[in-house]
Amino acid sequence: MTRHAVIVGNGLAGSLLAVLLADRGWRVSLYERRGDPRARGYQGGRSINLALSARGIAGLAAAGLDGVVRERDMIPMPGRMIHPFAGTPVFQPYSHDPADAINAVSRGGLNLTLITAAGQRPGIGMHFDHPCVDVDPEGGVAVLRGPGGDRVEARGDLVIGADGAFSAVRGVLQRTDRFDYSQTYLGHGYKELHIPPLPGGGFAMEPHALHIWPRGGSMMIALPNRDGSFTCTLFWPFHGDHSFERVRAPEEVRSFFAAQYADAVPRMPTLAEDFAANPTGSLVTVRCWPWHRGRCVLVGDAAHAIVPFYGQGINCGFEDCVCLARALDGSGSVGAALAAYAAERKPQADAIADMALDNFVEMCDLVGRPGFLYRKKVEQALHAAFPERCRPRYNLVSFSTEPYTEAKRRGEELERLIDRVVERVPAGSDDGPGDRWRARVEEAARALMGGGESTVGLGSSGGGDVLFDISPVISGALPVWPGDTPFSREVLLDRERGANITLSTVRSTVHLGSHADGSNHYATAAEGGMGIDAMPIGHYVGPCTVLEVAVGCRGRRVVPEDVPGLAGVRTPRVLLRTGSFPDPGEWNADFAGLSVALIDALAGMGVVTIGVDTPSVDTQDSKDLPAHRAIHGHRIAILEGLVLRGVPEGVYDLCALPLRIKDADGSPVRAVLRAIRGPGGSRE
Repeated sequence: MTRHAVIVGNGLAGSLLAVLLADRGWRVSLYERRGDPRARGYQGGRSINLALSARGIAGLAAAGLDGVVRERDMIPMPGRMIHPFAGTPVFQPYSHDPADAINAVSRGGLNLTLITAAGQRPGIGMHFDHPCVDVDPEGGVAVLRGPGGDRVEARGDLVIGADGAFSAVRGVLQRTDRFDYSQTYLGHGYKELHIPPLPGGGFAMEPHALHIWPRGGSMMIALPNRDGSFTCTLFWPFHGDHSFERVRAPEEVRSFFAAQYADAVPRMPTLAEDFAANPTGSLVTVRCWPWHRGRCVLVGDAAHAIVPFYGQGINCGFEDCVCLARALDGSGSVGAALAAYAAERKPQADAIADMALDNFVEMCDLVGRPGFLYRKKVEQALHAAFPERCRPRYNLVSFSTEPYTEAKRRGEELERLIDRVVERVPAGSDDGPGDRWRARVEEAARALMGGGESTVGLGSSGGGDVLFDISPVISGALPVWPGDTPFSREVLLDRERGANITLSTVRSTVHLGSHADGSNHYATAAEGGMGIDAMPIGHYVGPCTVLEVAVGCRGRRVVPEDVPGLAGVRTPRVLLRTGSFPDPGEWNADFAGLSVALIDALAGMGVVTIGVDTPSVDTQDSKDLPAHRAIHGHRIAILEGLVLRGVPEGVYDLCALPLRIKDADGSPVRAVLRAIRGPGGSRE
C-alpha cells in the first residue's frame, strides 16, 4: 500500500523532501500558505541570498537535482573580499585549495527550481494559498484554510512541518506536554540593498567572492547574482550609534554610507530608496525538543532556525531531508524512524547553531583585525602542511559532510594549536622569506602535536587530561586599561650576551591580562575591601562552569536572559564567554559588562567567583561601577581578562591563583581549565 506524506511548507526543505519521498514511492501532498511562485514570482518572507556548500549540494544530489541547480543558480565563491574602512579590498581564500568554494544562490531562484522539479514528479500534489491552522499529531492530520476560507483536512501516514522558523506545525507541538522550546533574538537585524549590473552588463565587483564590510559590531555583505547584480545585506544593531534607529532619513543614509562604506556607495544608485522601501528583519535562533510526536515531525528551520552567519541554514535543512528520507526507508514503524532521525540530527543542529553565532563575531569584527589575519595565515600554512590533521573548522563545515559536532570539536582543537604556534612564531616574524616562515610554523606545530594522530592531547597535563590555557600572552604589545601602566621588561643580565644568568625587571599594572581583583580595588577598608593577598584562596581553585552569552551583548550589560545555560549552573565558580572582547591583543571599548540582576542571580545560586573574557565586569564608560559594587556586596571574587574563545561550554576544574602581593588591588593570574571527564560537577 502506498504511504502518504503531508508536508506543510513548500519552501526549500519541503520541496526537496517531497522529491526524495516521491522517488521512494510515497504519495506526497504539499501545502503552502503563499501563492505559487511559478505563476506569481517568489513571495518569500526572507530574501537573504543563500550560501550553498557541500552539504546542501549532497542533499540535491540525493534527489538528482545538483546538476540543474549548478547550471541555473550557482556562482562559486572561493573566498571573502574584505573591504576595510579605508584602503584596498583584501581577498581571503577559504582554503589553501582553490577548488574549495561556497556558492551564491538566490533563495527565490532555488525555491522555484525545486518547486518546478517537484511539480514534474508523479505522485506529488501541490496546493498553494493553504495556510496551516491546526494539526492532529497522533492522527496524522493537518488542518488548512483553503483560498476561499474553507476548512481542508489533509490526512496521511505522516505530517511533516517544513514551514520555517515560525512554524504553525511546531506551534501545535509546543502546546503538548513536556515540549522544550526557546527562541533567542540577536540585538541585530538585517536589511537588503542592491548593487545593479554595470551599464554595459557584467559585475560591478569581483563576482567570485563573498564581499564583507566589517565595522566592529556591524557589517554589510554582498553576494553575486546570475544577472550581474549583487544582493547586499546590512547586519546592524537595532539600537546604538551604528544602528537602524540612528540612520533613517535619506540624507542620513547617504551621509552615513559615504563615511562607513565609501567604496560601495558609487555602485548603489538606489541606496536611499532601497533603504527606505525594504523591511528590517530580525535574526532568531530556535531550539526545541522533541522534534516528533505521533505521526508528526519537524524538519529544517521549523526544528532549528539558526542565524545566517555560517551560511548553513539550508545546508543543514537539506541534510535533515536526506536523513529523514533514509530513516523512513527501513521496514520498522514510522515512529521508530522519526525517533532515529531526530536523535541523529538534534546534536548536529545544536552544534551549527552555536558555530553560526560564533561566526557572527568573526565576520563583523575579527576579519579586519591584523591579529586575526595573522592567525588565518598560520591556519592556512598548517592546513597546507597537515591537510588532514589541521583542517580548519570552516573547511569541515562548508567543504565536507563531516558531522557538525565533529567539525566543532576539531575546530576547537585547531584553535588551541594555533594559539600555541602563534606564541612560538608571533606576528611580525613573517617579514622574511615566506618559505623560512612556513618552515618555522611547521616545526612549531610538529613539536606541539608530537607523534599522535590528532591535536586532542594539545595542552595535556601528561596524565591524559585536556588543559585549556585561558590567559593571554603577556608582552609590551598587550593593551591595558587606558591610562594604566603597560607591561615592560628590562633585561639586566643576558646569557645570550655572555652573562652567567639572564635576569629581568618588569613594570606593569597589576590588572594585566588575565587577572584577579582585590576587593580594595572598588571598596574601602571601612566597606570591607581587602588586598589581593587577603582574598580567600579557595575562590580561585576548583570546579567551575563555562557559560556562553548570547551574541549581541556588545556595548551593553549582560542580563540573565542572555545566558541560556544559567539555570544549569551547579558549581561555585562561573566563567562567562561574552565574545565582546574578541582579541586580547587589540583594545575595543564597547565590550560587555554584567548587570546587577545577573550578579544577584549567580549569587543566589551559591557562586563565589565570576570570571569574564573582558577587561572588566563593568562597561568601560561606567563611573559608579554597579557590577563591582554588587559583586562586593555578595563577597564574590572577580577574574577578568580571560581568553575563553574555543573553550566549549561545560564543567571544568579551574586554577587561577593570584600572586600574594601585600595590600595590592589585584594580581595577574595564569588561568588554566582542566576538562572534567564524566557528568557534571559538584559544589564545594
